[in-house]
Amino acid sequence: MPAASSPRVSDRDDLTALESLWEGVLADLRRRKELIDGEIRSYPTPIPRCDAQFNHLHEQQRRLALELDRIGAATGRPARTDYLVMIERFLASAPYGDEPAERALRSSVKARLRGLVEQRRQRT
Repeated sequence: MPAASSPRVSDRDDLTALESLWEGVLADLRRRKELIDGEIRSYPTPIPRCDAQFNHLHEQQRRLALELDRIGAATGRPARTDYLVMIERFLASAPYGDEPAERALRSSVKARLRGLVEQRRQRT
């Protein structure tokens, strides 16, 4: 049997694709948090408690920080099912912002994940 069709190679390729997809999500979450951190640092003062825009930014920052902390708490190298769970959890979570870029990211991740799952299904 050629190496390219070996189950081991397919599983490794599948894991690599999921890892790459997850790394893209993680990089985007980190980038978003940095952008929000910058917006909060440069927010004009004084900030009244009732400032809805600032409070919204602060809530986005809090949610992203919690998500990144939760992700960072994972130990060891994730297995295929771990990546699937993390990606599906990201897709099921409420958006962290209102930007079209986040909607596009979620749509792209969903499509890529669907494609990877379908490819795996076809191999088995």
